[in-house]
Amino acid sequence: MPSPNLAVTHVAAAQNQKEVTINDAVDALDNAMNQALSVAMADANLTLTGTQANRNGLIILTGTLTASRILTLPANHRRLAIRNATNGGQDVRAKYAGSGAEVVIVPGATVLVQGNGGDLYGVGGGAGALGDLTDVSIAGAANGDVLQFDGAAWGATGVGIFNRALLPFRGALLRRSTNFSVATTGVYVALPWQSAEYDSGAFWDAGQPSRLTIPAGVTKVRIVGNIEWQTSPTSQLVEVRKNGNSVLGGGSFIVRGDSGYSNQMRNLSSAVLPVSAGDWFELAVYVGTTGELRGLERTWLAIEVVETADAADPPADISGYKAGKPAADEVIVRIPIARRTRLKIDLAGSHASAEVAATASADFDIRIDGVSSATMRFAAAATSATFIAASETVLEPGQVLSVVAPSTPDATLAGIGFTLAGTLVL
Repeated sequence: MPSPNLAVTHVAAAQNQKEVTINDAVDALDNAMNQALSVAMADANLTLTGTQANRNGLIILTGTLTASRILTLPANHRRLAIRNATNGGQDVRAKYAGSGAEVVIVPGATVLVQGNGGDLYGVGGGAGALGDLTDVSIAGAANGDVLQFDGAAWGATGVGIFNRALLPFRGALLRRSTNFSVATTGVYVALPWQSAEYDSGAFWDAGQPSRLTIPAGVTKVRIVGNIEWQTSPTSQLVEVRKNGNSVLGGGSFIVRGDSGYSNQMRNLSSAVLPVSAGDWFELAVYVGTTGELRGLERTWLAIEVVETADAADPPADISGYKAGKPAADEVIVRIPIARRTRLKIDLAGSHASAEVAATASADFDIRIDGVSSATMRFAAAATSATFIAASETVLEPGQVLSVVAPSTPDATLAGIGFTLAGTLVL
């Protein structure tokens, strides 16, 4: 009688020469755990025999495939390593006969599988499919691409997602070149700054010298400040304040009844703070007795941009130009899409301009793969256009965006340039 899964012969109760059966069983177990077997796939589905599947620990599939193929295993409980060493860049789907769970093995991958005769599962890393990724096509994927789920299907997104981590530095560093006397006690006194060592985003304005003001598009920042007292107050509070008030995570430093060195230094840093355009920050001191802050290199205030609104949606604008007057139904531009790109309702942020104004209203049809999607409209006597789009559109790689002139050409409209404001879908 054999064992239930590997079909290894059992030793009978009154058997002579039991060592023969035992040695054969040990060999069978050794091979089942460690031996490798290469099997050529003839560009077709393949079913392993019981001996192939049960007397080897690794099945190496070779041959050249022109399509995804199925590897069917014997219906027993078995743990087995399978390597897809085929040429042609095609997946191999390992499974049992029937409609049970299967494991997708991508080219070059080695996968450890475990099954129960009906369903087959990937045991460890390298499985090429992560449960619901079995429908992912790898066609067109490039080295370093990242997969993203859009709510319906998985697809390659390229490396654009790393734009979040590769934002160019933005920020400002403010300083004083002279000392500043804090003569008012019992109230917050915002320190006025005299110059910017650097300011990459117009955060500082000498007309409001105490403030760092947030420009449009910035969503999170960090504030760091440092002061040095030439003459220290005995009690002091140093604080980062937002819009004239204390702020959670702003950072503060308090000293009461200090009788140490007169030229003390204080350094403080905020947490990462959410902001909106127009918010402003100050470094303020609150003292119990008058004091004097030292200028030069040890009294300063800095801001660092941590996140921007377009970090999550890097721009992917689409531009075109038509010299002269377009003919009737002329395709003035035809642009293949290389990356997933989102166009907003009414193509918000888009612009178009003509060198010669239209005589009458002229509508240009913006099409995706030949299907109307939006309208670029030049009103009578206008050299700029408005855009009409009822819904947001996501363009997929390989689709073609075209702009088609009106069936009846305008008498004068000419020299049309446009930029459709798009963002990468990450």
